[in-house]
Amino acid sequence: MQPDTLSRDIELEAIQPTDAGPSNWNEEIGVAPAAEVVEATPADLAPLEVEGSATSRDASVQQTGSTDTARDSNERRRAPESRAASGTAPERSGVRDIPCDQCGGEQFLTMFEKESSRDEVYQVVRCVSCDLVQVNPQPDAATVAPYYAREYFTKRTDRGYDNYFSEELKAQINSVYAQNLGDLGFFEYEQHLKSGSWLMQHLGGPAAGAKSTGPSTAKTASESNAKPPGAALQPDHRPRSLDVGCAAGYFVQYLAERGWNAEGVELSEAAAEFGIQKLDLNILIADFLTCRKLKADAYDLISLWASIEHMHSPRQVLARAFELLKPGGRMILSTCRYGALAKLRGVNWRFMNVPEHLYFFSLQGLIDLARDIGFQSEAAVTYGSGLTGRPNASLWYRAAKRLADPTVKRLNQGDMMALHLSKAV
Repeated sequence: MQPDTLSRDIELEAIQPTDAGPSNWNEEIGVAPAAEVVEATPADLAPLEVEGSATSRDASVQQTGSTDTARDSNERRRAPESRAASGTAPERSGVRDIPCDQCGGEQFLTMFEKESSRDEVYQVVRCVSCDLVQVNPQPDAATVAPYYAREYFTKRTDRGYDNYFSEELKAQINSVYAQNLGDLGFFEYEQHLKSGSWLMQHLGGPAAGAKSTGPSTAKTASESNAKPPGAALQPDHRPRSLDVGCAAGYFVQYLAERGWNAEGVELSEAAAEFGIQKLDLNILIADFLTCRKLKADAYDLISLWASIEHMHSPRQVLARAFELLKPGGRMILSTCRYGALAKLRGVNWRFMNVPEHLYFFSLQGLIDLARDIGFQSEAAVTYGSGLTGRPNASLWYRAAKRLADPTVKRLNQGDMMALHLSKAV
């Protein structure tokens, strides 16, 4: 499989509504990478339904395998037909049948078809073997590239935002980072890197495991927010992080300000140059899967903020991240979640954006894939009710959102999810 492009979106619904009213930007923000010949690749920004592009039709595909009409009938308007992974769908340039990236299966149940924002029709299917929902036949990188037009950075659309590079939007994104990281117990891990055996190993102090005779210097997560770990250390001694598909580098900057030796990798030159030139960040413009400058066992943290759903092979991306992490290192991963809300909304689900989104994982499905690669699951959270921020929203809508957002989070039924994974020592 060809090296994938990288992307990144950040679901902003982790922030609970305030008295200031709903936001006037979309809930999902990010930058999707470009294909080889495309200069800029922005973000998939469409939690809101796109006018005129969300039409769907029941699929009419020749049956090549057994039909499972009793299973998950509420996912589709009629019992879908089963098809093999090759030779059953209409052929067109740049689109091909592929086996399931998660399990290698070649039998799929067609759920529905959906038109894209460019009036191209894509088929959404479910793998018979592992239940992963995905776009199949799948478009290649060159076919997907036009969906990530340069104006998405600066021109407000149903799939875009007013100005990705604005300070206001950056502040909102940082708030999402803080809340998700807190929910996942990241700050406790960060605190571990500040003291004890980790610093002994990296600063040449007493042997790892030696007991301290002095008072404890450990701080709570809230205290670490005030004085980030590693802030007084030399860059070579700080914990090292890599944000994959970092776009303009907001999370790179977020961690750098907390004392990390923070790096990013981004395929889109237009997005990365903002972080490099304006924010003075360490961003590598390269393909994550093939870049030789990224070394094995080098990072204490690797992050993928709402980008894995865009990638042509999530398995390859996770395997590469596992290789680059140090033993004991951590990964923070977020993506849209295929669960009750997605099934209820069907083709009109706010994240059913094709072909920008190629995979729609369930929480357990993504955990299973990560474990299959070698990760251990430390924590997971779901959030997002589907009630997106709207300018001039009514009081009733705002009240419903204030009730729905914490409810789905408490019940673990949100349509976004974030995972905290680890690599065994």
